[in-house]
Amino acid sequence: MNAAQEQEGKSPTGSTRQLRVVACEDQALMRDFIVSGLAHVGIACVGVGDGVELDSHLGCHPADIVILDIGLPGEDGYSIATRLRRERPHLGIIMLTGRDQTDDRVLGLDCGADLYFAKPIDIRELASALGSLHRRLSLSPPAVAPAHWRLDVLRSVLVTPTGGEVALTDNELRFLTPLLDQPGAVVDRDVLSLALDQIPDIYAMRRMETMLSRLRTKVLKVSPEDPLPVRARHGRGYAFLSSTEEGPARPEDPTPS
Repeated sequence: MNAAQEQEGKSPTGSTRQLRVVACEDQALMRDFIVSGLAHVGIACVGVGDGVELDSHLGCHPADIVILDIGLPGEDGYSIATRLRRERPHLGIIMLTGRDQTDDRVLGLDCGADLYFAKPIDIRELASALGSLHRRLSLSPPAVAPAHWRLDVLRSVLVTPTGGEVALTDNELRFLTPLLDQPGAVVDRDVLSLALDQIPDIYAMRRMETMLSRLRTKVLKVSPEDPLPVRARHGRGYAFLSSTEEGPARPEDPTPS
């Protein structure tokens, strides 16, 4: 049995869960080089061609790290990195590009990239960087909500005060993250809509209310004694409150108009 077989079920990062990587690169040859090269060293990677495809993938599948080219068609890598850092603060971002000037690197890091590499890059170096970044992200403490609610971003799980674990969809995770980043504060509904990649109109509000209603039901099924303490603030947004601040949220609570 070789070393790879002995480590079956583990990624090269040492994690017992497979590292989830997405490479956003518009050049098909480079994209295939990254995807196949990482697969050769045991890292599963999905390739997409632009920001639209990236958003579509992230909307359906969780990811730990995104590898971004800068010169993408449509929305460029700088803009995507800025948006991803705002919407997904715990997502790892590596920029891989042909632009190697100091100003380019500084701009990439300022936009939210964790690491910046110039092409061409050795796949072994990229794999090592992915592993190092993943280990660092894994050591980051989960967001902590009032009354001991915890959001485990890497596993997409909401942990209730009594220890129940509620598996979250990507949109549910996007919705809860800004609320738990500011426990007790009202998060504007427009901010939440943008976190969900939706235009902040009446239809987005209705979709948000429907999603929240389903999430409340999921939480109660896992932990009947722990109703989700998300409260609507009429005309403003939502807040994640503790039971000591206000009673548990109820379906009849007013929703934003």
